[in-house]
Amino acid sequence: MEHEQIPLARLVALHDEITPAEFLLVGTEHTIGRAPTCDIIVQRQTVSRLHARVVREGPRHFLHDVGSANGTFVNGQQVVSPHPHLLSHRDTISLGTAGDVLRFVDPDPTVVPISRLRLDERAQIFYLLAQPLELTPGQHKLLTYLYRHMGELCSREGCAEAIWGRNYDPGLDAEALDRAVSNLRGVLRRAGQGDELLQTRRGMGYVLLAQPQT
Repeated sequence: MEHEQIPLARLVALHDEITPAEFLLVGTEHTIGRAPTCDIIVQRQTVSRLHARVVREGPRHFLHDVGSANGTFVNGQQVVSPHPHLLSHRDTISLGTAGDVLRFVDPDPTVVPISRLRLDERAQIFYLLAQPLELTPGQHKLLTYLYRHMGELCSREGCAEAIWGRNYDPGLDAEALDRAVSNLRGVLRRAGQGDELLQTRRGMGYVLLAQPQT
């Protein structure tokens, strides 16, 4: 029996000086820039040698600016490092003053869950059911980590590292991590989605769901 072919997202060039004309996002990370070593080469002087990266996390693709001189933009909105932009079907990508150079095409956009939770990448504000969430810095770090891995099991170690930027020490950090998750769940609950959206997998970690379970 033949394996079912999984449709791949791709970047489509909008001008002739961009090579290749179409690039399948088959790996976990791809580079965009003027250098000949980049996966996608944009031959314009206003484009940095290494300008941007597209990184795949599960079924989703994120666009990162990598310190370019003239900035990276999606649909006219700047991607501000270190915060990547979650790409959606038919997003246009601009590199500095080069204008729109690429279009992101997702052959199966339904694979990316449509969530009641949304992150405004530019303002770094989370919205739940169109209501902005008031988060402490630690809660924002934790929710960002869970959001980037939506639908996936996030280990306690990964959550702790996201909050504190260091390795998890169960003896010292277990209670603080439980409290951090509980407090974040309380914020979601007050906004109308708590235990339904942030699920605990006992002994393993946590899962942030795209939609509450019914």
